[in-house]
Amino acid sequence: MSRCDTLTLHGRDLIIHAPGFEDRTMAIAGLITDSAAGRGILLDYRPLNLTNRLTDVRAVLSGKGVSIDDTDILIYDRFSPGDFERRLAERLAVCDAERVFVDISSMSKLAILLVLDVCRRLGLHIVVLYAEAERYRPTKEEFEQARLANEIHQPSLQVFTGVHGVVRVDSLASVAMQGQPTAALVFMSFNDVLTQVLLNTVFPGRLFLINGRPPVHSWREAATAWIHAQVRSEWDEDNPQSSESDSLLPLRTTSTLDYRESVQLLVELYWSLSANHRILLAPSGSKMQAVACHVVKSLHPDIHIEYPSPEGFVPEYSTGVAAVWSLDLGRWPDTLASIAEAERQTYLEIPPC
Repeated sequence: MSRCDTLTLHGRDLIIHAPGFEDRTMAIAGLITDSAAGRGILLDYRPLNLTNRLTDVRAVLSGKGVSIDDTDILIYDRFSPGDFERRLAERLAVCDAERVFVDISSMSKLAILLVLDVCRRLGLHIVVLYAEAERYRPTKEEFEQARLANEIHQPSLQVFTGVHGVVRVDSLASVAMQGQPTAALVFMSFNDVLTQVLLNTVFPGRLFLINGRPPVHSWREAATAWIHAQVRSEWDEDNPQSSESDSLLPLRTTSTLDYRESVQLLVELYWSLSANHRILLAPSGSKMQAVACHVVKSLHPDIHIEYPSPEGFVPEYSTGVAAVWSLDLGRWPDTLASIAEAERQTYLEIPPC
């Protein structure tokens, strides 16, 4: 990953954007150089949120030379994506895209997986773009107040408007190892209810929680661990914690930004569990951790994905724009083949071809 200060689009370049209500939804569009070329596809979220800035994003992109027709606005239902993948693939074909810039800054985690998977199947060159927010709710002060009062579910700590339920998509499902015990690999967030809803839906035999380690707001690592204290204690055998500090942080943690850490951990868990378990993966952590989930699912189609979806987010979910990042994955099928080759050499001791 590298910092992104400007972005230039050329003739067969295309940007996919999912305009939301956060400040950072405008960040990437603002970095595109004037007199750009290329095309754009915008996701129009359902259920409809009138604060989403689709009109603003389209205006900025169009003003910089990015072509966006009405047919390039694709409805995306967060709770029932339906034929979204087919419609996206058709638009990408019509646009004759060769290199696709996927702005995940305000994109639903499930949409991230679906968009990247469509691009993979079409053999496209993928560049992931991500703008961090400057501030996230709850603040450290709000969290500490809730923690002292032992009021985990008080409104000041809840940045979600509710929990919708578990969303399944056929292309991300797998029937492999049916009948075997399920091992659920679940990324933690600031909403432990998402984890509980998933557990009440899939009834796994084993649960492997993965904590997030933010590069800037480092206090949130301990916060998400504390929020999940109850479920961690109920599944303590597979969720060891550090005894080196008073915080008792989970030993299983990965960066919320550097997707490679999550890829490495998920691959290790896959090889240790897949012979005797059905692997279920829940991309409920950060957006870059969702990118890692796509990578590992692409490497191992037998992994089954289920997404515990929040109903929505409060307007103050995040504010401001911090660092903007670019992740060039190259022509994605070729890059995946190289990753798969390295994985085989590591876990199967197969010499390189």
